[in-house]
Amino acid sequence: MNYNKLLFGGPVGAGKTTAIQTLSHEVPISTEAPLDQSMGEKTTTTVALDYSFLRMDGSIIHLYGLPGQDRLSFMRDILVPGALGVMLLLDGSRETIYDDAHAWLSSLTTLDANLMFAIGVTKTDIGGQVSLNELRKIAAHYAKSAPILSVDAREEDSIKQLLRILVAIRGL
Repeated sequence: MNYNKLLFGGPVGAGKTTAIQTLSHEVPISTEAPLDQSMGEKTTTTVALDYSFLRMDGSIIHLYGLPGQDRLSFMRDILVPGALGVMLLLDGSRETIYDDAHAWLSSLTTLDANLMFAIGVTKTDIGGQVSLNELRKIAAHYAKSAPILSVDAREEDSIKQLLRILVAIRGL
């Protein structure tokens, strides 16, 4: 049986914790704390990591959610080594989505230039006009291959589709 580490990255509120909860076979371990300022209905944020696992195709995939706050970016240094890839979730309702993509891809590829990505754009149903082509241009600057899909972090099939794409490009 293979053991693999999969990271979920992205800014606060993009859906990382929700995606891990959606995929998990067990209740995830979470380190949520109150936000300094609430973001609509969101009142907590991850302050260390989220963790759970998923059994898929005879393997156990360990799921780690990275904190979205810049002040907690040191957790990336701890969790990136040995990762099979990153499911980068970006909030499609934020005006800063392209800046978020640059910041996260730059930060993560600085730690591992060969890191594989699958990018999921969340919250496209609640606002904003996201250009997937613009995101593809940004991603191409940092990664050899980074498929981009619109996803709903609350729907298992949606998140699993993104996961299967990442696993396929990784060759596992």
